[in-house]
Amino acid sequence: MIAVGTSLPHDADDTGDDRVGAGRTCRSVLPADQELSCGTYGFGDLRYVCPTPDAPRRCPTTTQVQVRNTGPSTVYVTVIDGPRQGERRQGPEREITPGHTAVLRPGQGDMLFDLTLRGAGPVKSLTVVSVR
Repeated sequence: MIAVGTSLPHDADDTGDDRVGAGRTCRSVLPADQELSCGTYGFGDLRYVCPTPDAPRRCPTTTQVQVRNTGPSTVYVTVIDGPRQGERRQGPEREITPGHTAVLRPGQGDMLFDLTLRGAGPVKSLTVVSVR
């Protein structure tokens, strides 16, 4: 059995840093009962929106990420957030059908740490449309 999770940068201006940005894709061919952590596999640091990757402490925290299901099957996305590093909560699952977008937000006053992705189809794909 082989399981793969990847992230592919699609922006021509992508510098290869690990910050979340428009065009980043989280893609999984894991079985339906396994979640892929998009923060681990390419969405990078969701806590901050930084114009440059050198000083995250001077960057505003992420208030929302808009994503599009760019795969052929329905995906289920979960937001992982918390008030500080080391304290994380998992929100409810959101269903996103192929071609549709969703806006994902942390709880009020919380930092957005991660998104998880799972789905019933053979390929799951979630692309970042915008980050604020």
